[in-house]
Amino acid sequence: MKIVATWYGTVALHIVVDGKLGIFLDPSFERPENAWPKIKADAETVDLDPLDAIFVSHSHFDHVYNLPNLIRRYPSAHAYVPATTAGNCRNLCSGEIFEDYRYELLETDWARVHTITAGDRVELASQDGGVHLRATAIKSEHVKFDAYSKLRVLLNWKLWRRWRHYVKFMKGFPKMEVVGWEFQLTASDETKRIVFFGSMCKKFPEVLSLYQDCDYFIAPLAGRRDVLPHAQAMTEALSPRAVIPAHYDDFFPPVSYLTNIRSYEKWLATACPETKLIKLEPEQPTPL
Repeated sequence: MKIVATWYGTVALHIVVDGKLGIFLDPSFERPENAWPKIKADAETVDLDPLDAIFVSHSHFDHVYNLPNLIRRYPSAHAYVPATTAGNCRNLCSGEIFEDYRYELLETDWARVHTITAGDRVELASQDGGVHLRATAIKSEHVKFDAYSKLRVLLNWKLWRRWRHYVKFMKGFPKMEVVGWEFQLTASDETKRIVFFGSMCKKFPEVLSLYQDCDYFIAPLAGRRDVLPHAQAMTEALSPRAVIPAHYDDFFPPVSYLTNIRSYEKWLATACPETKLIKLEPEQPTPL
């Protein structure tokens, strides 16, 4: 089985199996000019073939902003999202969040946006039936921001100069329910398991333990200056064969910041020497 992943910043990931089945996680390409890394891909032109399904972890703007673009551009793709995501995206498309932004989707398009909750399961297959996917929504929560992450926003004069602009992003995209996803991918009698979280959550170790010994853990290393305690707890609970760091980029300055993940990388190399670290280069398809 050949799995190729392409990272578009935050936790926006396109994963393709054997060139036949494609899924996209937390679809967002939009970012300010001073964000790092620079993402050249545009939601209206980027080539994501094949794209069969879109999975969302929660409803913050940096996880759902371009869901409408992908639904319209890929008429055979279905999206599986928390209920709030559908409402946020409808508000976005109608101009309710940003007056100068409108995006037209037909009701037949919205019919391909399915609401889910923790415990729900989705099953689908590639067009030729050669690749099968079973996706399970995992109970989760958003990371609790630390004092540093809060104060650097509250005391940032650049943010306060344009506070009305930033409030629209925060107020217009409430997160509500947060889920993770487990993907079981099967092709030619081989199965690989990917566990994906859009935000760090170590609150439910008994839930995480249900998905241990996975092949890949997509780890969202953001929201705290010291990510090690949270990332360590999740990694130990999941015992993955490989870790793929994500969301550590400076995706929405001055609100966001580049997360220093070296402490986590050093811990992983020492405590889990058999666990492979796979750092994806932005917009570069990488075999896993």
